[in-house]
Amino acid sequence: MRVIIDSDKSKKQIKDLKIKPYFIIFFLLMSHVCLAQTNFYFKNNADRYVMSFKMVNNLMIIPVYVNGKKLSFLLDTGVSSTVILNVKVTDSLKLRNAEKIRIQGLGDGDYVDAIKSTHNYIQIGDNIVSRKHKIYLILGKGFNLSNRMGQEINGIIGGDLFRDFIIKINYTTKRITFYNPRRYKYKPCRKCQTLPLVFLYQKPYLFANTTMPDATVITTKLLIDSGGSDALWLFENKHADVKVPKKFFIDYLGQGLNGNIYGKRSRILSLNLGKFKLKDITVAFPDTTSLSSSMLHQSRHGTIGAGTLKRFHLIIDYPNKKITLKKNRKYFYEAFNYNMSGIEIAYNGQMLVKEKKIQGFSNSASLMASEDKGVTIEYEYNYVFSFKPSVQITDVRKDSPAERAGIMAGDYIMEVNGKPVYTYKLQEIMAFFYEKEGKEVKLLIDRNDTRILYHFRLKKIL
Repeated sequence: MRVIIDSDKSKKQIKDLKIKPYFIIFFLLMSHVCLAQTNFYFKNNADRYVMSFKMVNNLMIIPVYVNGKKLSFLLDTGVSSTVILNVKVTDSLKLRNAEKIRIQGLGDGDYVDAIKSTHNYIQIGDNIVSRKHKIYLILGKGFNLSNRMGQEINGIIGGDLFRDFIIKINYTTKRITFYNPRRYKYKPCRKCQTLPLVFLYQKPYLFANTTMPDATVITTKLLIDSGGSDALWLFENKHADVKVPKKFFIDYLGQGLNGNIYGKRSRILSLNLGKFKLKDITVAFPDTTSLSSSMLHQSRHGTIGAGTLKRFHLIIDYPNKKITLKKNRKYFYEAFNYNMSGIEIAYNGQMLVKEKKIQGFSNSASLMASEDKGVTIEYEYNYVFSFKPSVQITDVRKDSPAERAGIMAGDYIMEVNGKPVYTYKLQEIMAFFYEKEGKEVKLLIDRNDTRILYHFRLKKIL
């Protein structure tokens, strides 16, 4: 990554910091150092601004301009500060007033190096700006959301943006509307449910009733986390009645700043958000060794992720400390499911592919109608070579259908159900692993330059 620092003073600060102890902050407590953050606002003093987002694995991706450079950011209520994670090597990014620090976040690794930069110009869409914005740039290549999601993601933005607007999210139309909180007026809505928000380190929490498999009802305090793709996380031993159900399996849960996050997956009877009841909901219990101390704050019992949030039209109102939910027909009744193959995949490198292209009609081609009115068409073909992303299996769950078939972590997928892997998007491949139980999946694998065809059937555990 090539980072350009705008001031000589900043260059001197970084140079000087090389001989001083690193500053240590926690990624999930960044709000402690963000109180002087300059606000976002509408350039033209508008009442609202509407923009579209991409939805990948339940998560929202929006375009964000950082000092004039267009990047893709994950919109995440679970973080309080703006973070840049990944910029292509050929990119240059102008960061101002930079100093080197160390931060810690989710995952089983140690602290990571970062740069804190202030007075940056941020623009979202055509009309939302912040002129003196604080950014944290994560150094190194260990944390790469893009490879896991199959979509370029350069950073995360959350509380910095949410606290300055009332924000309406429509997962069905994939549109976000930002409202001026001083001018927004709520309309009567009998089908809606409004819940109060409480804030801890500038992050939003709500209270919800969770019904465990033994029918025990627990009032839980849950972080609203639009940047987590799962439906629900609960933390063991944070409440006397929050216990892992007897039926569970160990699984990969995601990636944090410090490494992979693993835990136990299970189901609970229901999650109640006011009058809305979500039944037979999947839940993950992350391994506490993968969590930072800030995640394990005593008053927090877990997290509501995008797997739940996408089932509602949302009005997230930080200024007035409340959230309004209205169920959407597209996702509300969708069954909660999990990966039944046991495979996790990511892009890793590129492969050279020979593709057949139609050049045109053959010079000798003639279109002759036969007696049975059939038509013969002759084409000329040529072949082109191009680079396509390579799809690698990064994790294989123990005793899963994929492992029993013989698939191993590190294998490369060449074909999925008889079609070249590069004809699919990464999320389309993952979708095969969430289909109906008993569905057969065929994978042509490359392992150490040997091609092997595997097939297995999806199987439910829970």
